[in-house]
Amino acid sequence: LILADPPPTAYRFTRQQRLLTPRQFQDVFRRGRRRRLGGLEVITLRNDIGLARLGLVIPKRSVRHAVRRNLIRRWTREAFRQRQHRLPATDIVLRVHSAAITHADVDAALELLVEPAP
Repeated sequence: LILADPPPTAYRFTRQQRLLTPRQFQDVFRRGRRRRLGGLEVITLRNDIGLARLGLVIPKRSVRHAVRRNLIRRWTREAFRQRQHRLPATDIVLRVHSAAITHADVDAALELLVEPAP
């Protein structure tokens, strides 16, 4: 029996899949595992909720133009949405340190977190 991923139209990015409160972010920052990938830092912490959650930190100091910050947010949300069913139950904070990151950088950062198929 081969289980296929749900069709892409079934992938949503709901409120339950976002880190929303300062407390949630603080927990990940304090106890999470950090990886630096070029201009991105990915901080991960296992959770007991049973699904992956995403939080974004894109400071004005690092990315001055709002249009660019919003573009990075859209790239990240879309990459997360497409991979959510293959991600472990983990809180993920993606922190941007440089405006020079690309869509491929965001894809590569999230692809590193995907669990291999059994």
